[in-house]
Amino acid sequence: MNKGIWFLLPVSLAAAFLVSCSSSEGPETAGGTEAESTMAFRVRLSDGSAAAYARVRVLPGDFLSDGSSPAEWKESDADGFIKMEAEPGSYTVEARHVDGSLATGAVQYVALDSKNDDSKVDTIELGELSSIEGFVLLGETSPVIRVAGLDRYVVPDSTGHFVIDSLPAGTFDVQIGDPSETYSAKVESATGDTLYVDCSDSASGINVIKSQKSAASEYPGKDWGEHEALLSQIDGYAAGTLGAAGVTDSLGEITKAEGEICIVTTTEDYIIVEDTTDVDSLGNAVTKAEIAPGSLRECAYREGPTWVLFKKSGTYNLQAPLRLKKDKTIDGRGRDIRITGMGVLTEVSSNLIFENLTFTAPAITALDTTSRRALSIHNGTHHVWVDHCTFEEYPLVEFDVKRGSHNVTVSWSRFENAQTGILFGLTADIVKEPDQKLTVHHSYFAGLAGKGIRAHGGELHAYNNFFADVSEAGVECSDSAKCYIEKNIFDTEKPVELYTFYDEDGAPVDTSVGFAKMKSNWLVAGGENLEGNARNYKPDYKYEIDLADVELALKVKKQSGPR
Repeated sequence: MNKGIWFLLPVSLAAAFLVSCSSSEGPETAGGTEAESTMAFRVRLSDGSAAAYARVRVLPGDFLSDGSSPAEWKESDADGFIKMEAEPGSYTVEARHVDGSLATGAVQYVALDSKNDDSKVDTIELGELSSIEGFVLLGETSPVIRVAGLDRYVVPDSTGHFVIDSLPAGTFDVQIGDPSETYSAKVESATGDTLYVDCSDSASGINVIKSQKSAASEYPGKDWGEHEALLSQIDGYAAGTLGAAGVTDSLGEITKAEGEICIVTTTEDYIIVEDTTDVDSLGNAVTKAEIAPGSLRECAYREGPTWVLFKKSGTYNLQAPLRLKKDKTIDGRGRDIRITGMGVLTEVSSNLIFENLTFTAPAITALDTTSRRALSIHNGTHHVWVDHCTFEEYPLVEFDVKRGSHNVTVSWSRFENAQTGILFGLTADIVKEPDQKLTVHHSYFAGLAGKGIRAHGGELHAYNNFFADVSEAGVECSDSAKCYIEKNIFDTEKPVELYTFYDEDGAPVDTSVGFAKMKSNWLVAGGENLEGNARNYKPDYKYEIDLADVELALKVKKQSGPR
């Protein structure tokens, strides 16, 4: 089959609905011949104090921007008061205040009639600003994104990404496309939402999918029903993992148990604390770093099974490696959770679940082996499930499983912008790892300068993955690794490589050879479909598998990563 071209961008989904597209008249222009009335406002900060010299702008409630700014901002006085004249009608009032680097804002809807009482003063209370973010599947049309009543005119970038920023908390009517055309859509969206806009088929109009609140966002006290629903999705070698719903004994056996919920309430990691009882000769108090209360680290270091949830979206910067304790579920569903800094490591800390997380922007960026992995599973760790996670911007390796670790499944995850996505085991000249076991399925590999997966020893089952942009090889199966590679999509010139080492003449070194079984893969960019039976290795668990076709490519690219 010829090489195809797809344009698709990910979106976090808990549920979805279709927004109907219909033809409508252009926006009405407020105005008329009636006498002007007066609207008066007092703008204040969230603490109740006056927002001195706040900026205020008034636009018709059904206004849609054409990219120009039709109304000037006006300033309140030192006490936050402002009066503005307008003809009768419905209006959107937007207020903004900047104090140093802190910007706050508010949107208020006002109905003004000819009998407006000038003595009435409405209060506008300012709050934290947020955004609505989205992705456009590019088709014949790349629509402008606007917000009714506000001066927001956003054109998606070349990748289809757009952000409607500087919005206060609230719900807004987002207009996608030209409302005078059939090929348009309108959706009610709240700040913090992520929209996925499908413009690929103009005959059927624009479809919009909007993320909704996840069950994990409710933070149930002791209701483990939603955690059980998560466990039901585990497959591959990680089957039997219980995370926060289980306890691992000294023999490595995992038995069911009810854990506790720990909610992460701050993005801080360590805080500096002064000890006034310990001062030096100059009277200076000794300072020390302590784990921040309510931090990810505090939850992760708890003894016993713990379901870690997040109160808010944000970037959680690890100032030191996070050495995770056993029997944990780190669950980012319903939030945009970005983990940066020094990365997460395990050390015989089995029975772990990582769900709906983005690992990005490491503290160490040198292209060498000292760079921390985003997530490192090592030293005999077993029963680990990594699901709907994104790994990005790590220079060398993003995720590794090594030194006797086994029974690991990676599903519906993304590996982007690194040299290698997954390192499975170490080269045989360092250590032989025949017992390690890894399942990788429905995952997306792109922007990798080396390999998608590097398997050194052990047993690898890779199926229904999409290797879209990998420079050297989709999978390296070497050092006696046994690799069962079925129904993947390889859009790379070399789908599978069997050797780790080559001599000075470029000939493969046989002692570094691996053994692969390739079955029903789609080699989009060509390449060799290798013969072999992986030394009769075949996974012994049950699993559902899709055909390797365009539908699978779009499905993996769209649905992998945080949902």
